[in-house]
Amino acid sequence: MKEPDTLQDHNILLLDDDPGVGLAAQLLLQRRVAPITCLRRPAELMAAIGKLRPSVLLLDLNFGPGRTEGEQGFQLLAEVQKLASPPVVVVMTAYADIDLAVQALRRGAFDFITKPWDNVRLIATCREALERFGSRAQLPDASANTVSEEDAEPARSLAAQERAALLAAMAAAEGNLSAAARSLGLSRAALYRRLDKHGL
Repeated sequence: MKEPDTLQDHNILLLDDDPGVGLAAQLLLQRRVAPITCLRRPAELMAAIGKLRPSVLLLDLNFGPGRTEGEQGFQLLAEVQKLASPPVVVVMTAYADIDLAVQALRRGAFDFITKPWDNVRLIATCREALERFGSRAQLPDASANTVSEEDAEPARSLAAQERAALLAAMAAAEGNLSAAARSLGLSRAALYRRLDKHGL
């Protein structure tokens, strides 16, 4: 089977129970990144992945009014990770749920987007996720799960490397900003500025 050659050969699947989020994502990503299909019900996710074979999954962590613990999203993330050739997962979460996003990174998500999102940041993250999927698809099957992040990714810009370092430090510190700042050799204020710069 032919592997996708360009971003337009890929497709994106979004799962979010807010129809407004789906519409906004479609309007933004359909022409600028790749075709996108939107789902609102978690129960439909696995069948849709099997049918559509998406390269990237944009996954909300909470479904239903008042849900904030992210457990549904984490269960879905775990199911997706068990697939033979899973899509690259980018979790979507409200700003107040940054701790949940960090947990999702520790559980295998590629990145996270805060809602309401910055359009430029969402486009860039989706394109980077598509590149990750493409580079992963070219690896031999036996090494697909053991290759290092550095080997799997194309050369990244300094800004992308800095963002990745910030995410890694936040994940290692389990969301504790003071500990993350210490590990990076930054003051809390400097860390805040960098997080803000990268839309984190």
